[in-house]
Amino acid sequence: MKWLSGVRRVLAGLRSRREELVSINQRNVLLIYPNNARRNYPLADDKLLAKQRFEAAGVPTPETLAVCDGLFAVPSVVESLRGQGHFVVKPANGAGGQGILVVGEWLESGGWRRAGGEVLGPHQLQRHLADILFGVYSKQLEDRAFIERRVVPHAFFHSLWADGLCDLRIITLHGRPVMAMIRVPTSESGGRANLHQGGLGIALELETGRSFRAVHHGVPVERHPESGSPLLGLQVPFWAEVLEVARRAAGAVPLGYLGVDLVVDEDRGPLVLEINVRPGLEIQNVHGSGLGAALRRYAA
Repeated sequence: MKWLSGVRRVLAGLRSRREELVSINQRNVLLIYPNNARRNYPLADDKLLAKQRFEAAGVPTPETLAVCDGLFAVPSVVESLRGQGHFVVKPANGAGGQGILVVGEWLESGGWRRAGGEVLGPHQLQRHLADILFGVYSKQLEDRAFIERRVVPHAFFHSLWADGLCDLRIITLHGRPVMAMIRVPTSESGGRANLHQGGLGIALELETGRSFRAVHHGVPVERHPESGSPLLGLQVPFWAEVLEVARRAAGAVPLGYLGVDLVVDEDRGPLVLEINVRPGLEIQNVHGSGLGAALRRYAA
């Protein structure tokens, strides 16, 4: 009933049945403000707080290797990572991929290899952690840093783009998935899946997980502009599990309207990366149809 009442409130706020696209103002007034109390925003904005909620609810996430709560912890964290490779450094309160450092194999010379072949030394890693703690990437006076084991993407996503991590964005309302897409990196986007930085969006049928439309810079495409990989008619693996994990992630926090970002790991299957309390509306452009139409369809 809560799901249906939320849908009816949104649909009543649209001017007519033919109105499909939800504007930023409508998203804020009809979806975010009524469903996401501001006092609960930190449960989504702080990735470490969100992970604690997920772990308590049994929602799978990438393994956390270390947490930096202050400058005092930086030397010991870096020392603990010596000899290890394939991890990701993240700010707890970063946004838009800022401050995320992807690290590859450990080198006998005493550093790590990064994407592109450059070497990251222990002192460089210390400086990056310090920048995170000083709030450089979160626009705050201070932040926390954490290190996760690097996801090994399922072969399906690796075939879309081998030099970055594709992810899935599921829009949920009161725990019910509403719209879904894959976000695919490009060289232009710096290996990140952010659409506004040049990544691709691939629309998915919610019932089946099959791709039916793809967009790059607002223009429909059928193949990845750089790799040439086909983008239409693809079947996302473990789709039922992906939707179930998205539902469980949304249910783990007291927030009614969310963007749930997931990946599919080669060994562990669907994992939740993060949740977004203010998910963008670019998914409408990717689908070629509006959020209002999706709400009507899945509330029927």
